[in-house]
Amino acid sequence: MSLGNLGHDLRKLKIWLTYGSELLWIRVRMLRLDAIAQLQSIITLLVLIMLAGLMFFLGFISLLFGLNTLLTPQAKIWVFFGIAILFLLLILLMSIAIIKLLRKQSQFMTETLAAMNEDINYLKHTSDTKGNGEH
Repeated sequence: MSLGNLGHDLRKLKIWLTYGSELLWIRVRMLRLDAIAQLQSIITLLVLIMLAGLMFFLGFISLLFGLNTLLTPQAKIWVFFGIAILFLLLILLMSIAIIKLLRKQSQFMTETLAAMNEDINYLKHTSDTKGNGEH
């Protein structure tokens, strides 16, 4: 190994470290922004779910008291069981919507981590091929 090759290899290493560290820093900042956005989204989602649940129960209790005084005993059976089945179906649909929303939110962070991995693999591949004398 000559001094010329050593100097050339040191320059390549310096360039690789400079660009690699800058690229990694940018990706870490993107990951941080994704994590903050995801946390804010989850907190907002939880608050909205709790408020919607509270309002649903208040309205539903009021509705049941009103129906209990208006309906005949025979109609009460059909109405109350029908309401129970309807709300079970709505709970199922809302659960599916929540799962889709959470998957969508986690996709951003997964994409950023995958991009970081691609960048690191690219930098490794570039340094390996140039280190072997390929240009």
